[in-house]
Amino acid sequence: MPDDWKECTLNSICDLIIKGITPKYTENSDQLVINQKCVRNHQIDLSLARPHTPKKVNEKWLKYGDVLVNSTGTGTLGRAAQVQFIPNNLTVDSHVSIIRASKQEYVYFLGLWATSHEHDFEMLQTGSTGQTDLPRERLKQMQIILPSESILSSFSDVIKPIADIRIQKQQESQRLSLLRDTLLPKLMNGEIDVSQVRI
Repeated sequence: MPDDWKECTLNSICDLIIKGITPKYTENSDQLVINQKCVRNHQIDLSLARPHTPKKVNEKWLKYGDVLVNSTGTGTLGRAAQVQFIPNNLTVDSHVSIIRASKQEYVYFLGLWATSHEHDFEMLQTGSTGQTDLPRERLKQMQIILPSESILSSFSDVIKPIADIRIQKQQESQRLSLLRDTLLPKLMNGEIDVSQVRI
């Protein structure tokens, strides 16, 4: 290990390591809760998230760059993904842990580290088969090798433009989907006449 790198605990480079909320589900809400099914293959599938009764969530509202780790259940415990989009009215349930970096320079490194250490998360579990749990205190005390500030900064400088482009494309895709959903019904019922359009 280079002299200017150091070994530290996960807790020492994070502002927040906490499990999510116990939601009260409803169909009439714009607030979504991510569950364990949503976290798979280092991705977050919001199509599997569920709406819940609006409440004040405070620090458990997700932020860009948060790392999510499934924290209960054999076969799902340990799966990790990073929030690589701008979340809105979004949190996680109590079966998922939120890990939030304390510095911007740590965000991209932490995401890469977490998704490559899923097996280590799994090894920290307690409980019996089917009732396994990833205790927050064990998560906090995980050892991590932290590169030098200059390396972290250089890494962020490379990754951030890529991440920014991804966010722009996601937002553009959302706008196009909204436009499609608005126009298609009008085309189908004849509100918009396209008979004179040449293709």
